[in-house]
This record gives sequence, structure tokens and C-alpha cells, in this order.
Amino acid sequence: MAQHHRRGKVVSVRRKRPINIDIVFFGAVAVYICVICYMAMNSEHIAGYEVNSGSLSVNHTYTGFAVREEKIYSSDTSGYVSYYAREGERVSSASLVYTIDEKGEINAQIRQSAESADLTDENFSAIRGSIRSYMNEYDGLEFSRVYDFQTSLSGSVMDLMNQNMLESLEEAGEDTMFSRIYAGDIGILEYYTDGYENVTVDSVTEEMLNPSAYERQNLKKELIQAGEQVYKLCLSEKWNLIVPLTEEEAEGFQQEERKFMEVEFVRDHTTAWAEFSIIYVGTVPCAKLAFNTSMVRFADLRYIEVEFQVEDEIGLKIPNTAIVEKDFYLVPHEFLVENEEGRGFMKEVYDENGQASVAFVNMTLYYDDEENYYIDPKESDFVTGQVKMPIGTFLVEPDSSERFQIGTNCTLQGVYNINKGFTQFRQINILYQNEEFALVEEGTSYGLTLYDRIVLNGAAVDEDEVIYK
Repeated sequence: MAQHHRRGKVVSVRRKRPINIDIVFFGAVAVYICVICYMAMNSEHIAGYEVNSGSLSVNHTYTGFAVREEKIYSSDTSGYVSYYAREGERVSSASLVYTIDEKGEINAQIRQSAESADLTDENFSAIRGSIRSYMNEYDGLEFSRVYDFQTSLSGSVMDLMNQNMLESLEEAGEDTMFSRIYAGDIGILEYYTDGYENVTVDSVTEEMLNPSAYERQNLKKELIQAGEQVYKLCLSEKWNLIVPLTEEEAEGFQQEERKFMEVEFVRDHTTAWAEFSIIYVGTVPCAKLAFNTSMVRFADLRYIEVEFQVEDEIGLKIPNTAIVEKDFYLVPHEFLVENEEGRGFMKEVYDENGQASVAFVNMTLYYDDEENYYIDPKESDFVTGQVKMPIGTFLVEPDSSERFQIGTNCTLQGVYNINKGFTQFRQINILYQNEEFALVEEGTSYGLTLYDRIVLNGAAVDEDEVIYK
């Protein structure tokens, strides 16, 4: 009998792969790095800044409105005009300013003779001076002034040529249709008007302080009608410049009790001293500069750019990004109590039966003015963690029955100090400020000192926030 052998069934068993420790480790590191990078990209970096002493370069350049004693003269007759006195020239009653030829024949003869005449070296020097002055004042944003300059230069050249041909007037004889017009007074001659000739310091308006809409009319013409304006004279060397300021600038100058100011004229970089005072034009604080010289150099300008020659203040220099504002409660001076526990106020408290009593509360005084102390609304007790002066709290005046309820508030500017590893508000008094930095007073109560560390970007943190450096 044949034997049957059972074939054994082979079952394959999967072996478990051993865990690759290296892959797990590097995977965890990669996840950690991704998390750190994500947190870094989505959180604002808190940078510190060390406070140092220094000065701040403040722009003291201003544009002022010139107020002068000016008089406009008009023509009595109609006719063709030739000019013989240069603009900006000092004239007297014996100075020939222009001629009028009612028929035009003599005027044409003079012009024809003048056009064939050569200019002298002195004439060319005057023309070069006018061109140089215009180039120094050129502003690409006000291209329309190019045409004014072209007209003015053409007129100047014609004036110079006419000056060289004054002897031609003798040939003209005493024709009754030909008139010689002499200056009506002693002064600086100008051939333009702008409507501000009769303005005084007391009648200046806010609109006049803005040069953007300024327009002037050139009076020089070949043919004029009777009654038309021909020229004007600036009659006195005494003149005023009204310079708009900010409230902070005006207050600073008033605190200095400044009576005189040295200025540099941007046009030609010359300097002059002026009597200095602060006035108000409408609601705008202005510096009034009263000059006794230099009028002749600027009679052709209504708006004059000057730079005040003042020394820059020295103080603590901090970036503007560090400056923040914080609200404070105001408490009148008479409620302050000083004892062995420190400085603070008597706070009205109530027991469980509703009986009122007073308790001394030590408070940090951030600032004080002529009437009030400034205290932090969020200052809390270190032990209990409760706010020391909640809104509505009553304070009691020492040795009196007078009470004051907490609630009146005000805002102070300051920075966050991080010397102790967490943010503490420090009040600042800004002396000067430009686009990047502020110069603040040193030694103020609860303020900054040299080499303090502050938060560079104050808006990125809150008070009492721990800073990891």
C-alpha cells in the first residue's frame, strides 16, 4: 500500500523592520526648525537701544513773508515807453525812470540807436549776476518762473542798452509829445506788483503766509495807457519778515526770551541781525523779524527763505520709533502725602460693614505740572495683585475733609525702559525732533538717564512685559 506524504504548507512571515533612530531624530529636528522659523516670521522682534547723549540736527530754514513800505506810480499819459533805470536800483527825484512818446517816432529812433550800441563790461557783469542769482534759486517744481526770468532778463538787457543811449535824448529836443518821467521819491525801483504793497504787519493774513498761490504782474510794456501802473518804489530800509512757526517752536523761543535773531539769507548766504518777537497771524504763531538793512537785496522777492542761526540743544538722543503714549490719572497737588512709607495718597476704604476709613497708598509719581501729579491707572499692589487706584476711588486731603474722585486723565509721551529685563514706562520731555530722532531732556522725574536700555519699537510691547535679551 503506497504511502501518501503530506506536503508541508510554507507560510511567509513578514519581519518587522527595526526603527531607524537617525530618521526619527532628524525628522524631529526638521519639525522643530520649521516651528521656530514660523514663529520668528510671525512674531515681531524686540530690539533694544542704548540711550546716549548728543545733539540733533534740526532744520531751522523757513520761508517768510516780506512787509515793506512800498508805493506804486501810474502814468499820466498814454504812449510808447522806454525804460532808463534798472530794476533794483536806488533812485532819487533826479533819476530818470522812463520816457513816454505819444506818437512813437522819437521812441523808435532811440530804440534803433540803442539796438546798434554795444554793451559795456559792466553791463555784461550785471547780466551775469542776474543769471547766477536765478540759477541759485532754480526750482524744477516751479518751472513757470522760467518765463518770468526770461521776461525780466530781456527787460534788463533793454534797460542797459537804453542807459548807454541816454545821449540820444538830447537829440530828441523838447517835443511836447515826448515826456521824461523822473522818480517820484527816493527808494529802490521795481517793475512788478503783487497786490501786497499796502500790507502792514497788523494786516497780514494766514493766506498770505502760503507762497503756493503767489502771483506777480510784470509792469513793463511797450505801450501803456494813461492811469496804468508803471513802477513802484520801496521807500525804507526798515522792513519786516513774518515767518510761520509751529506751536512748539514758538513756545521754545518764548521760553528763551529771545529778543534778537541772526539769520542767513539762503539766496546769497549773507547774514544779518533782526529784532525778534513772537506774534500770531490768525491762529498761526509767527516770528516777526524787524530789519534795518538788506532790503535792497530782496526788494524783488515777496517770499524770502532764511535760516535761523541758533545753537542745537544737547540732550538724550532716542529714535522716534521708541516713543509711545500712555494714559495717566491726574491728582491735585494738595492730596499728596509724604511719610516714612514714601509718597502717595490717602485712599477712602470701606470695611465689610460699610464703615468708611482712610488708608495710605504708596504710588509712583510719573510727572507733575503746576497743578497735578500723574499716576498710573494700572499700578497694582505687589502682594495682592489688585489695582491700587481703580477709577471712581475717592482720595481724602490730609488735615481736611476735601475729597477727590479718581477719573480725570491725561496722556504723556515716553519710552519703555528694559534695564531690569521687563518693560517700564519712562516719561520724556522732547526738546527737538526731526524725522528720525528726538532729543529729550535729561534728569526729569521718573525719566531717562544716560546709557539706559529702551525698546527700539515701543508700539510692539506693553508695560511690564518680560523681555528676553
